[in-house]
Amino acid sequence: MEISKINIKKIEPNKGHVGFCSLVVDDWLYLNNIAIFTRLNEPERIRLVFPEKKIGIIKISLFHPLDAKMYQKLEELVLEEYKQL
Repeated sequence: MEISKINIKKIEPNKGHVGFCSLVVDDWLYLNNIAIFTRLNEPERIRLVFPEKKIGIIKISLFHPLDAKMYQKLEELVLEEYKQL
């Protein structure tokens, strides 16, 4: 899996929320509105929160990594881009 075209939009920090990102997976899948938060115990690191849709009282995940290894790879790539801004 290749992740490219990572675009980060920083926002005014609010309760750890510091931005949003979008990215392209394997040159055919565009994902956006991934929230970027700082970690509570490690402010130099980030955590990603993926979009959800609320239907009544039920929250449905729109997309997310399927395993921890892929999440960590994505988090590292986004953090690299975030630090460059």
